[in-house]
Amino acid sequence: MAAVISMGVSGAVCAVFVGLFLLCYLKSKGRYDEYMEYVDKEEYGLKDFIPLGLWLREIRVLEGKTPMMMRTFLARYGNGVYQKVLELHGPKNVEFYCYIHNGYRLATALICSAGASIIGVIMSAQGDVSNGLLFSGLAAAAFSGVPFLVDSGLNEQIEKRRRSIQMEFPEFINKLTLLVNAGMTISKAWEKIINENKKDHILYDEMRYALMEIKAGKPEGVAYEEFARRCRVKEVTKFVSVIVMNLKRGGSEVVPVLREQGNECWEMRKNAARQMGEEAGTKILIPMMIMFLGIVLVVSTPAVLSMTAGM
Repeated sequence: MAAVISMGVSGAVCAVFVGLFLLCYLKSKGRYDEYMEYVDKEEYGLKDFIPLGLWLREIRVLEGKTPMMMRTFLARYGNGVYQKVLELHGPKNVEFYCYIHNGYRLATALICSAGASIIGVIMSAQGDVSNGLLFSGLAAAAFSGVPFLVDSGLNEQIEKRRRSIQMEFPEFINKLTLLVNAGMTISKAWEKIINENKKDHILYDEMRYALMEIKAGKPEGVAYEEFARRCRVKEVTKFVSVIVMNLKRGGSEVVPVLREQGNECWEMRKNAARQMGEEAGTKILIPMMIMFLGIVLVVSTPAVLSMTAGM
């Protein structure tokens, strides 16, 4: 009786999620090709399935049926995700990448749920009632929980982005200090550094965007402050406050201050590099432990087998 119930529950859950997967696939096929052309597969590993999530998001099955408290929570949470995407991709592309990210998180949830529900049916068909029901429950939980796990990956991307800026920023400060000390204005030195730069780096991309805004007519101080807000790095914010104050008050005090900050930034870079080394060491520790356990098993198995045979 338990096996029949398990098979019925697992089959119903599987029918819902696999059916929804097939429906999304058929409805979204070829519908979002113009968006997918601009999506990087290295950033979105399940790029080919994003259209499923985009279509699923558009049908809005539960819209209007969600309690007000839950809608308020989701609105605040969505705004937090928007801010993270804004930091990662900038104001120019934030709407596009928010759209893609929402499709990606739903597609990932649907794939996980469909996969878990299929495993649940297989387990139930083999008579494993508990695991069959477990995987069917996981399928339902994954559909609501996986999107939040996907969103948590944004934090790792943001941390990587900020650390990359921290590693490159001291070199920029040194170049700027030398040029300003040679008689250039900050804006001219800023432009010269960008024009001579050959690196494809997020810091110089943000600098280039700030320069474009200045040339388009935005006040120089405002453009620098927005540059600092996009970078979200403490050292960059401190640097911008120095140059904005120099723009407002004038004076020749900016070079010593920049030189001092350059020294601080090099210390920051050393600390960031040390932290990256410690994290790399921690990651290496896991495979080393697995290898050690494997060696222990290889060495101890013959001794255990001989003792068993002797008994």
